[in-house]
Amino acid sequence: MQDNILKFSNEEMNVLVDKNFFELKHSSTAKMVELFGQLEVELKKVVSASGLKVDNLNVSSGKIFRGENYRGFPYVLLDCPRLFNRESVFAFRSMFWWGNEFTFTIHIQGEAWEKFKSSLISNFENLENRGILFCINESPWQYHLGEDNYITLDAEQNKSQAKELLQSKNFVKLSRKLAINEYENVIEVGKEALEFYLSLLND
Repeated sequence: MQDNILKFSNEEMNVLVDKNFFELKHSSTAKMVELFGQLEVELKKVVSASGLKVDNLNVSSGKIFRGENYRGFPYVLLDCPRLFNRESVFAFRSMFWWGNEFTFTIHIQGEAWEKFKSSLISNFENLENRGILFCINESPWQYHLGEDNYITLDAEQNKSQAKELLQSKNFVKLSRKLAINEYENVIEVGKEALEFYLSLLND
């Protein structure tokens, strides 16, 4: 045997021979997709009741997709409602991030943001003490809840920073999180989050 052969730790070997983990991962992911399918039905009702009007917004069919590597961990996403094009983004994204949390995020950018910007600024005070996180990243395409991506709106300094960014950025992202072990509340919390976000867009 070569002296310099690559070696695995006992923990790594236990993982390498464990078929059960992947069977459970498959069944758990399938259930998560089903859960998001149920959430999609309810989110469509919320949008319909709100009277929201955004050009080219797709409300009739949400999109659920899975990935294996966002910052090292698998995920499941639901975009409903959704609009992604060069001129405009308007999307409500529900995300399960393996080992981390659920998040419920609204992303408004470009022409859609110009349409709703003044309303959200007018309703900014309603964001306080709601557990809502505000995106401070220059890029809108990160979804982790690290301090370089989101801030809370509890401290006055954070509120001031958020107000300045609302004026200067070409997008806004607001997010609410839910612990994985509270999965039974996904539909309720997802609906409440979307209803609340949409309420901020009314003058």
